[in-house]
Amino acid sequence: MNKIAIVVAVAVSLLPAVVFGQTAQPLKVGFIDLQKVMLESEKGKAARKALTDEAEKLKKNLTQKQDEIQKLKDTLEKQGATITPEARAEREKQYQAKLKDYQRLASDFESELRQKDVEASTKILKELEEVVKKFGESEKFTLIFERTQSSVLFGSPSADVTDKVIALYNTSGGKPAPAPAPAKK
Repeated sequence: MNKIAIVVAVAVSLLPAVVFGQTAQPLKVGFIDLQKVMLESEKGKAARKALTDEAEKLKKNLTQKQDEIQKLKDTLEKQGATITPEARAEREKQYQAKLKDYQRLASDFESELRQKDVEASTKILKELEEVVKKFGESEKFTLIFERTQSSVLFGSPSADVTDKVIALYNTSGGKPAPAPAPAKK
């Protein structure tokens, strides 16, 4: 079942309670832009920086290997006509082996970075889940949605609680913290 169908089902199921006044509190709905949280929260920035630093380190290693392969290729091209066919075949074999190793290493590095990104994102999202839960309970929200193209097609800026959640997440240090007291009206 897709997200739109879930949103419609929840809205339809809550409609009679709202219309006939069967709820103890008014319906309060908000949404969070998780992409913005990942980009602007302190933990999100730290995770992105760590991933960028790791990528730079791996890129430096790959560049070094690429330079070695290029030197081997240049040497092979320069000496190609002056060496014996057997020696040329051996150097071509070495070049192909190093090229294959380089490609495998590049693929491994890419997979490693992707895995680290997934792990960091998963950890942040798990921490955010607790922060959002505490925030929602303290602010008496009925529902808090994730803002994506498929689930929130329109949202009033007053329903966007992203900045409040980022602030709460930053002050909690990534640990579920007690949510702030609800604002007095």
